[in-house]
Amino acid sequence: MAKQKDFDAFLKNIEPSTTTVSYISSIQTNLRAYLKEHESYKSVHVDTFLSGSYAKHTSIRPVAGDNKRDVDIIVVTTYSSEKSSVDVLNELRDTLAEKSDYSSAKVQHHSVGIDMSGISVDVVPVIVDENDNQLYYIGDSETGNWTVSDPKGHKVWSTEVNKSNDRKYKPLVKIFKWWRRVNCPDNRKYPKGITLEKIIADNLGDCTLSTEDFLIGTIQNIISAYKEDYVSQKINPEIDDPSDKIVGNNLLSGYSIDDFSAFIEKLEEHANLLNAEGTANDIWRKILGCEFPKEDSANSSSISNLQMCINAPHRQRLLWPMQRGGAAFISARVINSNGEKIEYTSNGIPLEKQCSLLFKALTGVKPPYTVKWQIVNTGLEAQNAHCLRGNFEDSDVGADCKRESTSYSGTHSVQCFIIKRGICVAKSQEFIVNIQ
Repeated sequence: MAKQKDFDAFLKNIEPSTTTVSYISSIQTNLRAYLKEHESYKSVHVDTFLSGSYAKHTSIRPVAGDNKRDVDIIVVTTYSSEKSSVDVLNELRDTLAEKSDYSSAKVQHHSVGIDMSGISVDVVPVIVDENDNQLYYIGDSETGNWTVSDPKGHKVWSTEVNKSNDRKYKPLVKIFKWWRRVNCPDNRKYPKGITLEKIIADNLGDCTLSTEDFLIGTIQNIISAYKEDYVSQKINPEIDDPSDKIVGNNLLSGYSIDDFSAFIEKLEEHANLLNAEGTANDIWRKILGCEFPKEDSANSSSISNLQMCINAPHRQRLLWPMQRGGAAFISARVINSNGEKIEYTSNGIPLEKQCSLLFKALTGVKPPYTVKWQIVNTGLEAQNAHCLRGNFEDSDVGADCKRESTSYSGTHSVQCFIIKRGICVAKSQEFIVNIQ
């Protein structure tokens, strides 16, 4: 397992630099002032505001040549829906192109794009809803029509989701955005922007866990939500707009079935990789790229401790036929005798006695299923107490959690098994607990 400090370092590595943030701030401030003060356009201009990832604080650092749009600026105009959006976009392009800094301005689908030094800017002209001045319509350069949008509402929604998830939602969005950048092939269109953010928000794991387990839990929830019912059936789900002011806007409408399927299948591929090879730093580097830190040092006792539990004579053989249908992982919450939460990774430094342990099974298998647990104790203390265990046990906290304590010195293992229709469709790796 990667440590929390490694995920913290990774997030720092993918954050926009202070220089980039300052540069972008200067660009958007100057552009907004230019439109507001332009001799002719000022009669059309009502307001401008920053939108997208920089407004929501979910941006990741730009990479040269990746052709990603980095800055979104909304331009509120005086026009109504009677005005062709094609004319509105062309007028904005012509106004921007008058200034040499913006000479690259070109009309895109819903915006005017400007390529500047290392940064791409999307300038989006909108019209105000007649009945709600916080609701806007975005133009289409091909049809001339207007489509309702709520960029300010999206920002409020994102902030609320982040707050209700211990401020861990936005960092998680950044990790998914980086994952998308590293893994999305040129011939595919994985969900991005508000679509990706909504998919994540609809399937969040347990935010009280570590960043690693929060990420894995969310990946597993996404797979569970969409693989069997949608991808396997070759249909796309409907992803509702997060704004409570907009009804019937399917955020996935612009994505093909093949594109969405490729997105889910890549997540499943990486979940299976983590399940098969473990969650060490080198595996995360395969998934998230070289910005993820390398392992500090290897634990020389890892293999011997694991083998001790696997080869224990009291370890019961699997009772169900095995047919892989997904991945499974174990998250662990450790509370010491003083009531303090402490970080513990599998096969870590020995824990003191009288710690409380809560293990949770994370899986992408679609319910219903049953979670079975196998706890294997080793050492003289467990043997003398006739508590070597090794059999299969039910969850005892909800449907997917097992509560334990650090009672016996030695090396012990915990493993979860996902049972569906009498078949073991997924199993975790052994989680090793060392006790003083």
